[in-house]
Amino acid sequence: MRLAIVQKEKCSPEKCGNLCARLCPVNRKGEDCIKIENKAWISETLCIGCGICQNRCPFKAIGIINLPDKLKKEIIYRYGENGFCLYNIPIPKFGSSLGLLGRNGIGKSTAIGILGNKLRINFGKDHATDKEIKDFFKGSELMNYFAKINDLKISIKPQNLSELSSNVQVEDFMAKFGSKKEIGEIMKKLHIDYLIDRKLNQVSGGELQKIAIAAASIKEADVYFFDEPLAYLDITERINISNFISELLKKDKSVIVVEHDLLLLDYLTDMTAIFYGRQGCYGISSNVKTSKRAINNYLDGFLKEENMRFRDKPIVFDFSVKSNTSNVVYSDWPDFTKTLGSFKLAANPGKIMHKGIIGIAGKNAIGKTTFVKCLANVIETDEKNLNNLKLKVSYKPQYIEAINNDLVAAIVKKEKIDNRLISLFNLEGLMMKTLKQLSGGELQRLAIASCLAKEADLYLFDEPSAYLDVEERLHTARAIEETITDKEKAAFIVDHDLLFLTYLADSLIVFTGEPGKKGEASKPYPLIEGMNVLLKELDVTLRKDDESGRPRINKRGSVLDRKQREEGNWIEV
Repeated sequence: MRLAIVQKEKCSPEKCGNLCARLCPVNRKGEDCIKIENKAWISETLCIGCGICQNRCPFKAIGIINLPDKLKKEIIYRYGENGFCLYNIPIPKFGSSLGLLGRNGIGKSTAIGILGNKLRINFGKDHATDKEIKDFFKGSELMNYFAKINDLKISIKPQNLSELSSNVQVEDFMAKFGSKKEIGEIMKKLHIDYLIDRKLNQVSGGELQKIAIAAASIKEADVYFFDEPLAYLDITERINISNFISELLKKDKSVIVVEHDLLLLDYLTDMTAIFYGRQGCYGISSNVKTSKRAINNYLDGFLKEENMRFRDKPIVFDFSVKSNTSNVVYSDWPDFTKTLGSFKLAANPGKIMHKGIIGIAGKNAIGKTTFVKCLANVIETDEKNLNNLKLKVSYKPQYIEAINNDLVAAIVKKEKIDNRLISLFNLEGLMMKTLKQLSGGELQRLAIASCLAKEADLYLFDEPSAYLDVEERLHTARAIEETITDKEKAAFIVDHDLLFLTYLADSLIVFTGEPGKKGEASKPYPLIEGMNVLLKELDVTLRKDDESGRPRINKRGSVLDRKQREEGNWIEV
């Protein structure tokens, strides 16, 4: 079975001179395998699978893919001719929470649309009848779900929050979903009751996220969908929101979650389905597995039941080697303070070790970004005493803006981003895009690659996992680790994804204090010691998975949780 995919948003015939149509061997024989009608159209019947159009398209807009014929029977939805295809769909169960795990552009949001009754199954055709749908799912648990889907009360927290950021007052927006009393209770529970008189476009990304979660949760529903509910939130808020979402689950209800933070996805869900395939072209949903098993399979890059390998190397966590054995000190910094209005940061002294990767963790608005900016000499400390670091610094800031309309190709050339980094961060298909055309994730990948491409002694990354899907996070972690090791340099990583940090860092700076008022940066602890300090602050214990070695959050009050607390081991190693 052959798929011919044209990603319409990437296809620009006016810029490439109809290159695909001109080079197609079938077209050159006089047949219309590829037609240009505003956008390219490819006949899957006439296509011989040579791949010339796919390989020569400067915008990476074409995908020619050969798939097993048996998948023809498993197609659930297709976005028209040459459009994205979704094969198979996970089974939600009432009384259970289901996670959807996989890359962006691989079909998770499509699955939410179908299970949330926003998209109607079409089996790759223009339309599918009720009888066809019934016959397809006959004998499966999904038959029961789709038989009553029109009667189900469904609530969806969307992935894209920009549609909510309007000039509407928060109170007026929330009034559409519940009574004044219900609104007051749920907003107080999520610690956002102070926002009631503000407008949606006057709140931060994290505040908007919690408003969206409140709106989706206040409605009495049978099935709750949360698409990336933890984005923009700090570590403490991620755990609190995960606990809040878990409380929605009852015997007759179902919760379905898409999330890229694997530590919290594991904590939040009972079962998980893995989505794999090719971004923007097709996606396949695996069978539903326990979340522990699904995430281990994902890290391993291999699905045993499907006999499918989707990553060449497994991701392995080994805390026993998470220490920097080098005794060479690159530099050190003294204790310092930085005052910004009513906020004051106090930093303890520390050393930057040769080939060391220092993680930085703590709540939002507690001084992490201020600390990194001081080290990078972007801002001066109160004492103006950090000039003696004498290190060449490469800095990737927290917020990235497309300040001009340059082509990505021009940035790649200017920043001397080599082919290895281009490949690692999947920049090939972005070359002909301008900076202002890039999504948040694309801009993030370009910024990290640009930071790593610079010759420096110290690399500073502020929230590098933001906007990235789970696979991109794993690629980014590997790229940073390999670059720091190969160049024999040092790095600081600020991030809220604890799995990302524990995979990368060999030591940890923990920030404590009062958000927006005062913050204190600890000395750099060895990773495990630092994690114990951080987790005690968060009041959470982590155990080690017996298969993959990855950290997992213990359920509050469980046997392991109580045992680790009594022993003072907040993270098991």
